[in-house]
Amino acid sequence: MSNLIEKQIVWSKGKKKTEMVKQTSWSSSKDYSGLSGLEVRAYDFNTHVGCTAITSQGRSNNKYFQIPVDKIEEFCQALMQAKELMESNK
Repeated sequence: MSNLIEKQIVWSKGKKKTEMVKQTSWSSSKDYSGLSGLEVRAYDFNTHVGCTAITSQGRSNNKYFQIPVDKIEEFCQALMQAKELMESNK
């Protein structure tokens, strides 16, 4: 049996106007939609972590990206640097 970690990070819930304004965006050359959150999922046998988009309609299986295990710390550090930059302008 394999082990699984699954966590949802949600910043907008549902289709009410007060929630829809909290959405960010997901876009590609073929698609654009509101983004309500991300689901992070990893199995103990994989070499990457999967991140799946959550929209106002729920988990969107056709919108996802993967991060290689050896790049997770670098990815997190980049996010924290961006956060520090944005918070320093307040």
